[in-house]
Amino acid sequence: MYSPLIVERNLHSLNIPPLYRRSVWEAREFVDAMEKSLDPTTGLLTRGLTNGEAAFIKSETLLCQHDFRYWAERYGYMELDASTGGGIGLATFWASQNRALDLIAKREEESWASYDKYGFGEGILTVWHKARQLGATAIMRLISLHRMTLHKNTRLIAASLDEDKIHELYTRDKVVLDNLPFFFKPKVEFDVKDQHLSLDLIKSRLTYQQANQQAGIGTGSQFDLFHFTEVAMWSWADRLKFDFLPAVPKHPKVFGALESTANGRGNFWHEFSENVRKREYGYESWIYIFAPYYIEPTKYRRPAPEDWHPNQVTTQHAEMVEQTSPDVIGTTQRLTRDQMYWWETEREMYRKDGSLNVFLTNYCATPEESFQHSTQSALPIETIEWMRATSAIKGIPYLPTDLSYRA
Repeated sequence: MYSPLIVERNLHSLNIPPLYRRSVWEAREFVDAMEKSLDPTTGLLTRGLTNGEAAFIKSETLLCQHDFRYWAERYGYMELDASTGGGIGLATFWASQNRALDLIAKREEESWASYDKYGFGEGILTVWHKARQLGATAIMRLISLHRMTLHKNTRLIAASLDEDKIHELYTRDKVVLDNLPFFFKPKVEFDVKDQHLSLDLIKSRLTYQQANQQAGIGTGSQFDLFHFTEVAMWSWADRLKFDFLPAVPKHPKVFGALESTANGRGNFWHEFSENVRKREYGYESWIYIFAPYYIEPTKYRRPAPEDWHPNQVTTQHAEMVEQTSPDVIGTTQRLTRDQMYWWETEREMYRKDGSLNVFLTNYCATPEESFQHSTQSALPIETIEWMRATSAIKGIPYLPTDLSYRA
């Protein structure tokens, strides 16, 4: 569903003629033409399908069932980020989301290779560690609704910190459901706001739960897809290791996501995500997806005045990004002038407020940088940041090489 290799293998196994992949514009033109004949009351066509329309629906259904990206780019409506104007629109993936999909595709290939060889594959289990507002929740809700609406008997669970966070997930899901074309739109059997969604004929169901509930998350049930957000904020996140994760099915079609920004050190999220990132023994079945603030160049930037020049702290930060980015995101990234200006001015605002640790958590460039102490440390945060930027191993403090800098 996510790897082009797996998509083509699954389509080939259908033993049908090759399907025609339409551009986004072609697909939407077909849909818009048909929906002019819909009854506004029932949502059904007021006439029969032409042969061309019937063939189109059959082809699109098969392609979308087996190819998540094809479905998302043509039928996956979502709330758009405010930085792009807001509103509702089709998915257009950011660099952070494309990188996540690449890592997911690789894991899908590995899981099916294991299944083909041994009859066993653990599926796609992901830890999404991120800076703020980089599209992790958006893409996971699309992945969830794709599976729910196009694959029968799918059992899903979404969990987050509290009632408000759950309502946000529910709202995102309703946007996807409400904007599907008539031939993909399922009949909803039960719809209990912020608690439960189930589909009639396809028999898929989605449960919403809060992290602060007395009963454990997902206790007594199995799920084919799970998505938990703001995990670092959960008071009892370590219970996941006892209540939920042992019951996750072992199969290549299983998809799981734990997602969060950092929230201090020494807690469940810090230890679990770092164990996954470092591929510690026992954590190899999980994949680590890190999204630093700079990965999407259109997001965190500010037009720099013509007479502006980055200060020494900003220059050192930019050098650290260039040197650590191959390990962090797989490619060398050089900050643009506007990105550096945003970072410098935003950082200064937090520094003056005495909350530089909050800035580094929300807008981290490396995993190490994101895990800030929430209490006052022995060294000023500016000093630790300087040590990180000037260390012999970029991004890792305590090995300074440039003693000329003063924070």
